[in-house]
Amino acid sequence: MEFRFSDKNPLHPISLFSFDAMHTRIEVLLTGLDESAGRGLAERVEQECRQMEHRFNCHDLKSPLAVVNSLAAERKVEVDDELFMALELCEVFRRGTAGYFDIATDSARAGERSYQLDAKAHTVSLSREGIRLDMGGFAKGFALERIRKMLAEEGVETALMNFGNSSVAALGHHPYGEWWAVGVEHTKVRGSMAYEVHLDGGAMSVSGRSTDGRYHIVNPTTGGTVAAEELILVEGRSALVVEVLSTALYAAPRAQRGAIIGQYDGYRATEIYCRAGGGVELREIGE
Repeated sequence: MEFRFSDKNPLHPISLFSFDAMHTRIEVLLTGLDESAGRGLAERVEQECRQMEHRFNCHDLKSPLAVVNSLAAERKVEVDDELFMALELCEVFRRGTAGYFDIATDSARAGERSYQLDAKAHTVSLSREGIRLDMGGFAKGFALERIRKMLAEEGVETALMNFGNSSVAALGHHPYGEWWAVGVEHTKVRGSMAYEVHLDGGAMSVSGRSTDGRYHIVNPTTGGTVAAEELILVEGRSALVVEVLSTALYAAPRAQRGAIIGQYDGYRATEIYCRAGGGVELREIGE
């Protein structure tokens, strides 16, 4: 972990720390704690992220999720309370996004129910061999919410949490402003910003092509990779909800996006079209 501290402004001492976890770079800036308290909190945040990385990483063969993927097509697999709750949330989001957020891969058969949850026994079963649960599109938002709660419980009132420049959550606003300013990178002009988001205690998430130009988001209803040129920006209260919605809206056909975002009061979604030469076109979804 990299940790830096500054108390040049004694009214707002700053702790800034970063580390790699959950397949991304995690950065947290917070104010109001002395160096010892800031460093201690940073270590606890990293430890919590490591635990969530293990729990939700389907590529870690020793993770609880990998065990489900390995065995649950043959028999019911019991999981702990937190993983079961997360799986229940994923099912709620699948239904609330017309199926465009789906943690089950290889599940594109029409009308197929990919996995079943038994709430009494806390077990998971997969419908058939070949289905695999991948919670990568859920875990970052879940972790951001957990970190934000941890900071608030320690008395932190102003903080900004950044996961890979695509998912960002805030506590309060900038100490010397009405918001935290967060830039969305232009996809056609390196080093240029396409849009600036103002966060005051909320969260934002952006989905689209990866920074190296690859298309990586799958349409779960077809199994094919989505090759849309636009970015999808979602803003709202919950880091988890904006993470899920940005993924689902990018996967969904443009004609269906308004109906999906319309189910989530207090959330705003925008299509960002980056043009050659630095131009930008914004289209608010559902307007």
